[in-house]
Amino acid sequence: MSIGANNGLFTGIHNGKLDEKNRVTIPAAWRFDAEATFLAMFHPALGSIVVFPPSMAQRIHDAAQQVTVSDPVKMDALSLLATNSIQVTCDKAGRITLNEHIVKEAKLDRDVIFRGGFTTFHIASPTPPKADRESDFALTILRALRELGL
Repeated sequence: MSIGANNGLFTGIHNGKLDEKNRVTIPAAWRFDAEATFLAMFHPALGSIVVFPPSMAQRIHDAAQQVTVSDPVKMDALSLLATNSIQVTCDKAGRITLNEHIVKEAKLDRDVIFRGGFTTFHIASPTPPKADRESDFALTILRALRELGL
């Protein structure tokens, strides 16, 4: 099963741990095959890491291919999205590895909270950073996501 054991819907709330190698164990009901590549992105407007399943990652890929270098605003937006994103796959133990950048942005420590978002899920600190919906950085991210149809 490549989307999750629960028909592709990520629901509920789960507690987890971040280990010393920045790995988190995905809740069992949400795990995906090692072949499936998900996209994890720090989302400043939510103060958490949003994990997109392969179908949504493909939508981002397809939309990004439509952006041309002659549109520097969209290129900048895509660059910000890509800078705050990583591709993740589950290992045999159900873990994904996050990079130092998004761990720092999300202010993750040892304890983490997984929150379902139906088609995505979120990884957050019990004391997440304040949601940023007003800075130029956050507005650019939001605009890019909107233009990508997400």
